[in-house]
Amino acid sequence: MRLSELLVPQAVTTRLAARTKREAIAELVDRLESAHGLASQGEILDRVLRREAMMSTGIGNGVAIPHGKARLVDRMVAACGVAREGIEFDTVDGEPASLFVLLVAPESAGALHVKVLANISRLLKEESVRRMLRESASPEDFLAVLRNAEAAHIPG
Repeated sequence: MRLSELLVPQAVTTRLAARTKREAIAELVDRLESAHGLASQGEILDRVLRREAMMSTGIGNGVAIPHGKARLVDRMVAACGVAREGIEFDTVDGEPASLFVLLVAPESAGALHVKVLANISRLLKEESVRRMLRESASPEDFLAVLRNAEAAHIPG
């Protein structure tokens, strides 16, 4: 399963307003719930923040992939955001994160959740992909760049 299959344009912002790690996660969760028609009454935010407290999901190269599992979610869903100025995110390389992928899965999602995370990581290792996603002018542009990159870098 590819990231682009888990997104709708409303789940993408090319201008995150957040200035802190917590604000970025909260803004992405709000966007995810709104875009995918979910109302978790705080469960998704709580689960993602708890997962983040265990170990930062800032994987470096300006990328963070906050994620979690929630009872109220019946399918894997995602939201993406770009913070042009970057946000301190406790990344492995100590650099601010500017490209965010929030992934939320049902509690029952096992191997598929891990596979999607691996595909996202593989895709975002490519500097050209990260740059083009960051430079996207609109959610539609972001999704077009993402689909093209997945076609080139993710098998099957």
